[in-house]
Amino acid sequence: MEEVKKLPEADEIFELPISYEEKGKLEGKREVARRMLNKGLSVNLIAEVTQLNKEEIEKLRKEL
Repeated sequence: MEEVKKLPEADEIFELPISYEEKGKLEGKREVARRMLNKGLSVNLIAEVTQLNKEEIEKLRKEL
């Protein structure tokens, strides 16, 4: 780890896990939204629960 910290691109290397974690959380929210859409729940409720914006939810609805 000490060697990695000395590299010029160290900041970018240490940000990678955070980036993937954020992408994973977003994909998890989208999956929950898809399931809620399949159950016929309202876009407003899905937005409230998942914290996704309504436009994103409408996009997911069109993909179903």
